Amino acid sequence: MQRLAKVSLELDSRPGCVTLVRAMLSATSETLGFEPELLDDLKTAVSEACNNVVVHAYDGGAGPLLVALEVQDDTVGVVVRDRGKGIQQLTPSDERMGVGLAVMSALSDRVEFTGASEGGTEVRMQFSGRSFAHAALAGSDAPAADEMPSSSLSGYISVTLAPVGLLAGVMGRVARALAASTRFSFDRFSDIYLISDAIAAHAELAASAGWISFALDADDGKLELRVGPLRSGSGARLEEEAGPARPRSPLGMLVDELVVERGEDAETLRVVLGDRRGESAGEPGPADH
Repeated sequence: MQRLAKVSLELDSRPGCVTLVRAMLSATSETLGFEPELLDDLKTAVSEACNNVVVHAYDGGAGPLLVALEVQDDTVGVVVRDRGKGIQQLTPSDERMGVGLAVMSALSDRVEFTGASEGGTEVRMQFSGRSFAHAALAGSDAPAADEMPSSSLSGYISVTLAPVGLLAGVMGRVARALAASTRFSFDRFSDIYLISDAIAAHAELAASAGWISFALDADDGKLELRVGPLRSGSGARLEEEAGPARPRSPLGMLVDELVVERGEDAETLRVVLGDRRGESAGEPGPADH
């Protein structure tokens, strides 16, 4: 069976994290051409699984949350995993959790709840019998699980995906959702579309493997993005075009900082985007749902 795409997202189970997960699902759906009914079922069932982690896994605190999506010929598999206290016997106070489990069971073709090997709970759901309008995007099989790390970059949000053609949609949608939560001004929020598309276009040509990762951090009106692994030497042109010594590229004019972090065998592109509204209060962009 052909693996068309894989997306693995890691973040902390804090309030609001479900919005970022839903942004990833929406972007993957748009790129691969999921049927609207499938997307609705995915967003509802996966949201319930993530909400259960937020509320129950860490006793109201935050902890690691993994959402992994694998698209095959006519099925979508989803894993939601935490490292919390594990599956517990439901009590009357767990009524909301019981509703969530019922929703997941009703919307997916198959659902399994198990204890994760490293502790916590793993929920596996499968949605089958669907067709994907843009399945040819993948071209060939996405890497097997042991060929694609769950995360190769660290950040508030870390995403690894294959094929690389998914990057523009997923990175752009998740970055906008995160920027909205930090109340970026509307004009600066709109720049994220252009920046994400430019970085993704570069990454599609420069990716050093059949998969790619990106990580996002946001704090006090600043968004930081890292993308890699990229082929050694591929970032030199971007670095020059973003520098002050020559006319700057559109990407160079939009970002506040662009740095190529060079390793032994690959490079990582780091981009910083700040909100330039100064003292004026801008309107936040809409979060993706």
